[in-house]
Amino acid sequence: MPVFSHSRSDAHEQVIGSKLLIDHLYDVRKKAFGNLHNNLKISDNHTLERILEAVCLLHDFGKFTVYFQNYLFKRPGVDPLLKRHSALGASLAYRVFEEHNPEAGLISFFLIRMHHGNLINFDAAIWPPDVNEYLEQEIFHKQLAALEGFQQLQVAFPEVNFSTFKLASHTELFKAYKKFLKKKPSVKRYFLVNYLFSLLIEADKLDASGAALYSKKKINASSVSKRKGFGYPSVPTGILHEYSQNELRNYVRLQVLKKLELPEILNIRMFTLTAPTGIGKTMTSLDFVLRLREKIQSAEGYLPQIIYGLPFINIIEQALDEYRKTLIGGKVIAHYQYADLFGEEKNSGNWDDQNQRYQKTIMEWDTWQSDVVITTFVQFFETLIGNRNKLLKKFHHYAGSIILLDEVQTLALEKLPVVGAALYNLAKYLDARILIMTATQPKIFEVMEQVLEERISEKDLLPIQLLENSREVFECFNRTCLFPHLGEKIDNEGFVEFFKEQWSAGKNYLVVLNKVGRSVEIFELLSEWAAEKNIRMFYLSTNITPWQRHHTVQQIKEALYDKNCILVSTQVVEAGVDLDFDIGYRDIGPIDSIVQVAGRINRENSAERLNAPLFIFDFDDCMRIYGPVTYFQAKKSLSDSSEIPEKNYKELVEKYFDEISREGKNDFSYSREIFSAMKSLKYGERESKQGMRSAGRTVSDFQIIEKKDFGVAVFVEAPGDEAATLAREKYQALLRGEIPRDEFDANYKLDFHQRIITVPKYLAKTRELSLGEKISDNLLWIQPSEFDLYYNDETGFLRQEIAGDPVVMF
Repeated sequence: MPVFSHSRSDAHEQVIGSKLLIDHLYDVRKKAFGNLHNNLKISDNHTLERILEAVCLLHDFGKFTVYFQNYLFKRPGVDPLLKRHSALGASLAYRVFEEHNPEAGLISFFLIRMHHGNLINFDAAIWPPDVNEYLEQEIFHKQLAALEGFQQLQVAFPEVNFSTFKLASHTELFKAYKKFLKKKPSVKRYFLVNYLFSLLIEADKLDASGAALYSKKKINASSVSKRKGFGYPSVPTGILHEYSQNELRNYVRLQVLKKLELPEILNIRMFTLTAPTGIGKTMTSLDFVLRLREKIQSAEGYLPQIIYGLPFINIIEQALDEYRKTLIGGKVIAHYQYADLFGEEKNSGNWDDQNQRYQKTIMEWDTWQSDVVITTFVQFFETLIGNRNKLLKKFHHYAGSIILLDEVQTLALEKLPVVGAALYNLAKYLDARILIMTATQPKIFEVMEQVLEERISEKDLLPIQLLENSREVFECFNRTCLFPHLGEKIDNEGFVEFFKEQWSAGKNYLVVLNKVGRSVEIFELLSEWAAEKNIRMFYLSTNITPWQRHHTVQQIKEALYDKNCILVSTQVVEAGVDLDFDIGYRDIGPIDSIVQVAGRINRENSAERLNAPLFIFDFDDCMRIYGPVTYFQAKKSLSDSSEIPEKNYKELVEKYFDEISREGKNDFSYSREIFSAMKSLKYGERESKQGMRSAGRTVSDFQIIEKKDFGVAVFVEAPGDEAATLAREKYQALLRGEIPRDEFDANYKLDFHQRIITVPKYLAKTRELSLGEKISDNLLWIQPSEFDLYYNDETGFLRQEIAGDPVVMF
């Protein structure tokens, strides 16, 4: 009797087997080994391959039972306990290794036991707190007696008899765990476990969905040079300070490309690129990695995947556009929350055909089946330091890859040590090459060594700077100049008065505040005056929907040409937004953030705008948003001079980071605890049968953006926004079970999520809105008929606070 791994309904709604189990197991093995990188340092090759073979061929071993087959075909009388299948394969995998490599056996057990869910603490997985060992023995023996059709697998594992092997008891497993793993925590083991887990679950999901494993293709290494307007970089002879902006871009690109001529270039694993904003780092870095990719293929025989990580979605959309205009050959995808996978193909054809196409497309997208991936820091780092099944499918893609990380200064300071350690060990154990680039290079690896005592001793892993004379390049720029006004704190009226006195016609102005509430107040105070002078006012923050932010940026770009606009914003404008203003104003904050704002002023190095001013004020919000250490150090750094020219920005930022990262000035316990959890395989769910809740954080606690419990999601449905109305109706139909999740995700999810904002619970309008009709328990709804009661067309959600409530930035 044939045994199946998966089933489906035929045209007559009858359940039929869709794939033989033995075929599924060997196809998973084939896909996993097809992704196995050769030059790894996490284990010897024989052990690595043997574990991978065991977990691939045995992960669904429990499906060989009659109990699971009854469940698969929806036969009556299915026992919910006996149809479970991961425990049987996990025990069998442990028995395969127990004699000669108990550690490999424990890891194999863990991987199979966890392959349908998120990783949890290793000790909790081998001895769960609610386990009933007598019941487990009974289930095991019944399942063992009900096996059929597995004989073909027996040949691959002569170490153990599949018909008579014994259950790996929790007592036995925990004893081995204490002996071989608990006393020897190791970050190397973390990378081994996550890498193997990723290979297994990606191969399993690809095979189940019918999605294809992508074969990487060549990309023309000269793609950037062949793009119109670029060419191979050349610069005139002469003094660097006399170069034009475009000549400086070519100079930087040329210096970076020269590093490819280093004899040891293929041995180097970590690179940094520190260069001023607007110097063309996106194209320079792409040119470098494409040529490096070609060298790797020639010398090492494989095509590495290029993974480009960015902090903000709007930058991803810009980068994707630039990459698609540039790359000759290969496949590039953008992997982020609002990515549109289907474009104009939405709602085409009948749903059955569309659903099948959707399932394959979403799986290929979600597992990065491409040559180049552009993704968010959330996706990148929470895969690197994480436990979620959904994210870990991609973990193995880091092996042998070329990784670009831009705007890393946006990472929270307390996370830099563990991020540095994760990147260093990624390069060390999984053969990744990593390029970190920014205009304000934070000392990630220095802080890592200081806080975690994780020393970079290997020559090939010491980061090399691709632009060695970056200081000279910085000194060529005098586009902007910082003017601190920090003697006294300023209020809204005082700032507006200063602004009006400084304003002159024919210029574009940028105002950046720390708090959303303050930004709305300043916008409103300036608006009436601006209207009298026929000045166009714009507003950007998380208080307006992502859809509205995108369209506002496009409007701003058009208005900048008229030299008659003012943008009031929060920090959303700091990095990657390609806007160019004449004069700026910023509330005091982290020095690197201030420099990023300066990068939105005189961005093109216009001769008539040299030393364009960025005025720095103190609205008394910085300490509450960024903390006292950041506030006092930023104020100290800026108070040393009445003006700070752009050529001194690099030194300013370096001194600031040196001071702010000194031991004792910051609490780096977050990084210490996460890194310790990685080494101890403490992934999540802190309880086990043999222990109380473990102290400290687990891997699952790592988040790039900390989730706040004082926020609530609101769906904004503006009058006349037909896309919003349709998306909301389809979401409600999804909640009622009238349409499948796949149909909603494929056709309406993008429009739906781009109309959602998160606002503080303490606002008066939030509390009022929560009393009305909701879309769901956790999603409030601004209806078209009540739009003006809760939302302003320009500044978004109405933010009147209830007296006595705390002021918190959101």
